Amino acid sequence: MGGALASSRRYDGGPGESALTRQAKAMQAIVLTAPGPSSNFRAAELPAPALRKGDVRVAVRSIAFNPIDYQHRKRSPGSSSTSPAILGRDLSGVVDAVDDAVSDFRPGDEVYSYVCDLASSGTYAEYVSVPSELVAKKPASLSHDQAAAVPVAGITATLALEKARVSSTRSVFVSGGAGGVGTFVIMLSRQAAVTRLMTTAGNDMSRAYLIEKCGLREDQIVNYKGADFAAQAAARNGGQFECVLDLVGGALLSAGCSLLAVDGNLVSITEAPCKDDFELLFQKNASFHSVGANAYSLTGDRASWRKYQRLLGRLATSFDSGVLRAPQVFNVGTFSVEAVRRAHDLLEYSSVQGKLVMSCA
Repeated sequence: MGGALASSRRYDGGPGESALTRQAKAMQAIVLTAPGPSSNFRAAELPAPALRKGDVRVAVRSIAFNPIDYQHRKRSPGSSSTSPAILGRDLSGVVDAVDDAVSDFRPGDEVYSYVCDLASSGTYAEYVSVPSELVAKKPASLSHDQAAAVPVAGITATLALEKARVSSTRSVFVSGGAGGVGTFVIMLSRQAAVTRLMTTAGNDMSRAYLIEKCGLREDQIVNYKGADFAAQAAARNGGQFECVLDLVGGALLSAGCSLLAVDGNLVSITEAPCKDDFELLFQKNASFHSVGANAYSLTGDRASWRKYQRLLGRLATSFDSGVLRAPQVFNVGTFSVEAVRRAHDLLEYSSVQGKLVMSCA
């Protein structure tokens, strides 16, 4: 590792810092040995990642889990990804070292990041080397667990609301409001002073979460398992919605198309509407926008990557100023194979409210 660190500034530690953090010679990681069930995760000891040009190496303190994690885990052997693999896209931690080309971070800074597919690996590891454009200072008001829950969900929600032009919208329908992205959509919509906001829930736990944790009223929630939920939503709203945000796909995406008003905006983070639904949107002179949070990372243009840093910076300011409340998190355990498996099984087979996180130190 000496040669890899020759052009970097190192963190020499401080009170409570471990020898591993100071030396950064090896790390523990949770690797996926083959696509398939969560039982394919294994613990491994690997070299800590070397710094590439423009990188920040982060000693990870907390990791958050997203539905895309288990979807990646299940990909067929024909996938372009290699095995074993380290999954994960959200982290909060402490800067361990920076490349000489980086001037806006220094060792010891508390940071958080959405690493996209541009880091040395996914985030299920004790250390990750990340392009500095994807890193921002952690909100001081949040714990590492809370901060790790922000990047993917917060960025996705922010981009979806920008596409929907929610700042000039009075009525918004959200499918899947109790999930990680949905929670941020609701918080940010309320920040934007949306006057008529409605979302879905499929069980009592999700409904209670939306009321107790997100501050919604009973009449702002419809049970999507009911045959007439779309009609209920329209009746409570006094008509169709100016904006629909689909966070679930499938039948809820189709229902969203029917709930959209003339000249409305439909935004989906899941999939495109089917042919019949597109015809309905055409008849309404409506706009459809897809949102993929990783879009800027696919450009190969580092200036475009800095969009992530700007968005994370804006979110940090909103948390630290009290405009946004701390995100709701459920800690599945400390860094271990068991915790990762538990998180994946919960995401795949259960209704999850808020964000699942794992502590690493």
